Amino acid sequence: MTAASQPQLVTLRSGDIVRIRQIRPQDAPALTLAYEKLGEQSRYRRFFTVMPELPEATLKAAVEVDHVDHEALVALPLLSAEIVGEGRFIRLPDQPGTAEVGVTVIDAWQGRGLGSALLARLSERASEAGIEYFTAEVLAENRAMLALLPSLGQVETESRGSVVTARVELAEPSRPVRPDILDLLAAAARGDIVGLPVLLRRLIRVPEGLAHVVRLPVSAVLKAWRPGPETPDGPGRRPGPGTPGGPENP
Repeated sequence: MTAASQPQLVTLRSGDIVRIRQIRPQDAPALTLAYEKLGEQSRYRRFFTVMPELPEATLKAAVEVDHVDHEALVALPLLSAEIVGEGRFIRLPDQPGTAEVGVTVIDAWQGRGLGSALLARLSERASEAGIEYFTAEVLAENRAMLALLPSLGQVETESRGSVVTARVELAEPSRPVRPDILDLLAAAARGDIVGLPVLLRRLIRVPEGLAHVVRLPVSAVLKAWRPGPETPDGPGRRPGPGTPGGPENP
């Protein structure tokens, strides 16, 4: 398993921490539930149609990928099996250095930076797979997706009616923002996770001599490491969407 194909914890712009990993065949039920949580506008922007549910053949093709010519990544909140975002690329048969890319984020998680995090991880995987260009067909009204593409590299676009065809020359992937031990302790203190199990500790770098903190009350540790006035939401809480100092996007 290459570095970019390993599960990774990522801190989003909103301060949320998600686990991004390759899709698995057993993710079919969770992917079905994720599709059900997409509003009509989100479905139309992603698939150019409003299907009431994913056809069985489509679902099977979505979860059974080879991770070489067809890569798919899913995002899950900490200690959750819920899929809140999905991104994939499919290499073009006649252009092996180019792949079509697409990203979907459930409505409740839009505006947190998850789409850009998935695109960044897909770019890393594409680099490993020898892919130099991404292409995407995007509805002209989907300004959020069009705004994300320049973060991957140089973009050329062509408009045809309501559809914009974009071609991105992928730049060297930037290093993702990974959570440190304090990020995870903060997540535990505000109730996003209830502790720091072994599997999570293996995904982060815990400074030598600090592994014992997982046995302490996380609120006490945060108070010692991040002194400051406590709030009703707990010490060290980061402002979230809709709060003063939080992200502007809903």
